[in-house]
Amino acid sequence: MKTMMAAGIALIASAGAALAADAQAVITPGPFAPPPAYSAQSSSVPTVAPTLFAPPPAYPAVRVYDWTGFYVGINGGGAFGGTHWFSVPNAVGGTSNLSGGLIGGTAGYNLQTGEPYVLGVEADLDWADLKATTAPTACAPNPDCQLAVPWLATARLRFGYALDTLLPILPYVTGGVAVGDLNADIVGKPLGTASATNLGWTAGAGIEFALSTALRAKVEYLYVDLDGFSCDFACGGGPVSFNVKTNVIRAGLNYRLW
Repeated sequence: MKTMMAAGIALIASAGAALAADAQAVITPGPFAPPPAYSAQSSSVPTVAPTLFAPPPAYPAVRVYDWTGFYVGINGGGAFGGTHWFSVPNAVGGTSNLSGGLIGGTAGYNLQTGEPYVLGVEADLDWADLKATTAPTACAPNPDCQLAVPWLATARLRFGYALDTLLPILPYVTGGVAVGDLNADIVGKPLGTASATNLGWTAGAGIEFALSTALRAKVEYLYVDLDGFSCDFACGGGPVSFNVKTNVIRAGLNYRLW
């Protein structure tokens, strides 16, 4: 009997020791500090104490990386494409190259609803230096008419497929609305500028990489259609119409806040 009691006490003691060894540390992230990353292979995965700004850990035990969370970032790149134009008085038209650079900021939110699918929404606003110039005959007898896009913004949905590799990867497709400011005038002539803010659409694809718990990098392609725009007095009486379409290739860095 004593032997059985001793064995039972020893068993309980060993179980308690095992539980104590497996006890999880409690980590309370700050409002701007994302929770730490822990791989699924970790022998001890800490528990994050819930607070107002405490998201779930980026590397929970059930998967290598969780894409859920709100993020902000920066992006930059270039655009190229053809802008179709037509001058009504001269009955001439053509296609001019629209190109230039852009840089701006990004904000978005991802929700990993179940492995491995990720749904998200993302918006960005970029300063741009995109320009296109028509042939001289478009604004004859004046010099070339010029079209400029000084800023471009998009608001898009994203659908991704998470790959839990050594470096977590999220290939995704995206689509939504695009808004751009369009300005047109005659180069070197003080006739004013015709301006319009056009609402169009955009679609594309990209790939994002998790560099750390909080920092991610991405590259993406967007096709942007900003629809039509007409320039009258500022283009020598016109009207000269522009149909603005472009391709955007850019890279970015995103920082996961929570």
